[in-house]
Amino acid sequence: MKSSFFRICSILAISLVVSLQTLQAQQKTLDGVWDVTVTVTNCDTGALIRTVRSLQAFHHDGSVTETANTAARGISEGVWAPVGEQNFTASYWFFRYQPDGAFASFAKITDNIHLVAAGELTSTGVVQDFDANGTLISTGCFVHAAYRLAGSEE
Repeated sequence: MKSSFFRICSILAISLVVSLQTLQAQQKTLDGVWDVTVTVTNCDTGALIRTVRSLQAFHHDGSVTETANTAARGISEGVWAPVGEQNFTASYWFFRYQPDGAFASFAKITDNIHLVAAGELTSTGVVQDFDANGTLISTGCFVHAAYRLAGSEE
């Protein structure tokens, strides 16, 4: 009887340690799906250009995908990497479309990300739009505020 009780307590203790290690690892990585509020401004004046909401998925292999709540743009594809304790960089790209669905531009994002707390991040970055010939046509600055969706950790 005592050995069964000891085994149960040992299993519970090991489970607790593994859970705590998993939680600590999640606090220091972007792995998972994030609910992101994106505020884009004019880099020179700070004037608001647009606000959108997106879902960003940071995968364990260093890839990132994103979709936004607007039909004016396609899905983003890119990469992310750590650059210091709780700091990361990401680069990703997507297509923009005219209201009739025609190609408008190809956008490149450069994002500097900071984990504020477990499940919360902020970031700043630049979005550059290029025409079909690769000529830069506009630049905007942005900030992100995001929360990791529960249960989305990889």
